[in-house]
Amino acid sequence: MKRKLFSNQSAYMYPFMLVIFMLYLSLITIYTLQIELQLKTLDNIETFYKNQINAYIKKEVIFE
Repeated sequence: MKRKLFSNQSAYMYPFMLVIFMLYLSLITIYTLQIELQLKTLDNIETFYKNQINAYIKKEVIFE
């Protein structure tokens, strides 16, 4: 009875599950950050090219 009172077999599972859960959360975080950086990059590229196209169109209009 004493042995069962002081040692709980299911208690050894909690640290393992905590590590698994932390790995899962870190993977989700890394994936989210990667997608966010890609979207920011695409937005910046789109803005840059819009500005370049508008500048080119204004330049063409002035010379005609």
